[in-house]
Amino acid sequence: GAESSREEDPPAVRMQSTANYLWLISDLLGQGATANVYRGRHKKTGDLYAVKVFNNLSFLRPLDVQMREFEVLKKLNHKNIVKLFAVEEETNARHKVLVMEYCPCGSLYTVLEESTNAYGLPEDEFLIVLHDVVAGMNHLREYGIVHRDIKPGNIMRVIGEDGRSVYKLTDFGA
Repeated sequence: GAESSREEDPPAVRMQSTANYLWLISDLLGQGATANVYRGRHKKTGDLYAVKVFNNLSFLRPLDVQMREFEVLKKLNHKNIVKLFAVEEETNARHKVLVMEYCPCGSLYTVLEESTNAYGLPEDEFLIVLHDVVAGMNHLREYGIVHRDIKPGNIMRVIGEDGRSVYKLTDFGA
């Protein structure tokens, strides 16, 4: 029948890239109104990154304004801010792509979804969240940036070298 003759998308559709990074559309980390975030790799090193691919809705804001914001965001360098490494263009659709630090532990939202945290975070972990979010906000303020959307899904978690959680703000201004 018609069903059996339908093939999967060709690999080119399943994979997207910029000049220096590539990702599978199946490696979706998150979805927003103006962008999708994928787990991507650097073409030469194979290192993992989070790549944020903007869609057509993002063009409701002038491109020159967006690019100026990206330049400011690239200057941010703080352990409680998700690092923006590069701004590139998707090869086919030419959509803007932000290449960011990959946080394999997911977000605070992910952490709160865990059954062990059904009644809230342990106090020591909550204090780490509070400390890290405040430190990240203070750093943003030094650059005149206001985070207008602080919520668990925009607070990423990584494990520091000492084995403790480090929380990082993401998704501000864009």
